[in-house]
Amino acid sequence: MRLADWQSAFIYALKPQGCADSLIQLVNEREQDRLEVYRNNAFQAILSALQLVFPVCQTVVGETCFTQLVKGYARQCPLNDSNLNRYGQNFAHWLAVEVRQHQGFKELQYLPELAQLEWLLNQSYYAMDVEAMMQPPNSRLEQLAELNEEEQQQAMLLLRPDLALLICHYPVQEIWHRHNPSSQSNISEHIDSAAYYLVTHRIGFKAQCSLVKQPMMQLLQALTTGQTLAQITGSALDLSLLTELIERQWICGFRFVAEAG
Repeated sequence: MRLADWQSAFIYALKPQGCADSLIQLVNEREQDRLEVYRNNAFQAILSALQLVFPVCQTVVGETCFTQLVKGYARQCPLNDSNLNRYGQNFAHWLAVEVRQHQGFKELQYLPELAQLEWLLNQSYYAMDVEAMMQPPNSRLEQLAELNEEEQQQAMLLLRPDLALLICHYPVQEIWHRHNPSSQSNISEHIDSAAYYLVTHRIGFKAQCSLVKQPMMQLLQALTTGQTLAQITGSALDLSLLTELIERQWICGFRFVAEAG
């Protein structure tokens, strides 16, 4: 029996919906009872990881309910990466399906958006530093002033690597801030009646959430799609907001279109 076959059977048996038949045939009878211990330990590792990523979601639904949700998610989206910090990417989408299907979540329609906000905050925390991003072909923002006008128009402005955008229909940022009193962002301004435009980013060593107005979100979205200054200038976007983005240090540099590939 090859070691690879034994490992494959062991890993499959540990999955929430995995079958242990193949593994049981490979081990002694007295070892079979230990499989459930391993399986439980594997789930506890996943549960602990998602509790760290989605602490406010757990507070909202309660620990028991959250544990059951994680069990369901683990069955639907098995762990395929040894880095637990990357596990949970589809949790918000999976929650959206659960919320629609179960009457018990009738008063928690905002839960998927809250989960997505917590996931983006987690990603912001683990994102690379600006210093690591500022390697060729990327250039620092102050170097843009050294270019002529034609060269400037072909430049793409780069957002910080820890910055992410989220548009919500529920004020989930208020729920998150309520459970994070040390957060530095102001949530009482810029509230839009139709949607909430959120930006997750890092301040020092803390991931934060900021609420912005729709014109700012539209400009940020244009920058994330790689539009050049010429394309942005030719659009209906409010270019005066670039100054605020620079002051917030959300724009960290630039690169040219030919070098983007």
